[in-house]
Amino acid sequence: MRTAERGRLADWRRDVVRPAEGDVLEIAAGTGLDFRHYPAGVTVVATEPDLGMLERARYRAERADATIVLVAADAQALPFRDRSFDTVVVSLALCTIPSPPRALGELRRVLRPGGVARLLEHVRVERPNIGWLQDLLTPVWRRLAGGCRLNERSVETVRSAGFHIDDLRSHMGGYIVTIEASTPSNPSPSLSPAYVVNL
Repeated sequence: MRTAERGRLADWRRDVVRPAEGDVLEIAAGTGLDFRHYPAGVTVVATEPDLGMLERARYRAERADATIVLVAADAQALPFRDRSFDTVVVSLALCTIPSPPRALGELRRVLRPGGVARLLEHVRVERPNIGWLQDLLTPVWRRLAGGCRLNERSVETVRSAGFHIDDLRSHMGGYIVTIEASTPSNPSPSLSPAYVVNL
């Protein structure tokens, strides 16, 4: 990812992350590549189920302008109360989460009324000469890239989860999208165990 981060990917991350405000949740934060883009004064709860990645993320968390709290948790079973956050951020994560609809349902649950979901995702390109190739390569790519699915239809999944898409921008010929979405209500409570990794 290092080469991509020197290019436009870092700009797209910044565009998604920088407007985050209030109580912020980031799911599947990985090694913390988003952290440097959060503004000072914001507190971000960043979840990630992989302890090795969390340990690497701690270095970036300590150097961020925002306050970053790292939590070991699965995005599909978040350990937070209903309506706990004003903004949720997802960056290149829906492609590896086993059940994106379940994770998005959890995001709806923990968002406060009027809250915003901000996403940066790579998706299946809906052009026959590209989409079929993504479909073809995905089984092999998943084994090589930690479960990443090249042909994820994230825009449709966000809509199906009950979010209203307020802003949708396409990059790289439709392969990368940035999404700003909102939801009028949250699902019923569902709490799951997790633990905090102390900074």
